[in-house]
Amino acid sequence: MDLHKNIVENKEEFYNLAIQYYNNIEDEFKEADSIIPKSISIVVDHEFIPTPCIKIKLELYSQDQQKKTGNYYLYLDMAKHFIDEFLT
Repeated sequence: MDLHKNIVENKEEFYNLAIQYYNNIEDEFKEADSIIPKSISIVVDHEFIPTPCIKIKLELYSQDQQKKTGNYYLYLDMAKHFIDEFLT
């Protein structure tokens, strides 16, 4: 329960951390002009990601075309250390 409370109380910090990681991706892979924080989840079981962990989802949009261009997922361990990231 403490983890849940920590995430709720510090959700902006988690979203900002995900945005920082996204901004570190090489420009050739980025297509978004606008980033919208979407969700934060606690992952209990996953096929290939060490668990438990925190999953942060950002939606990516193109301002030129006003449409969604993809999603960015950041996985962190309970100490907020990087585990993995996916750009879809």
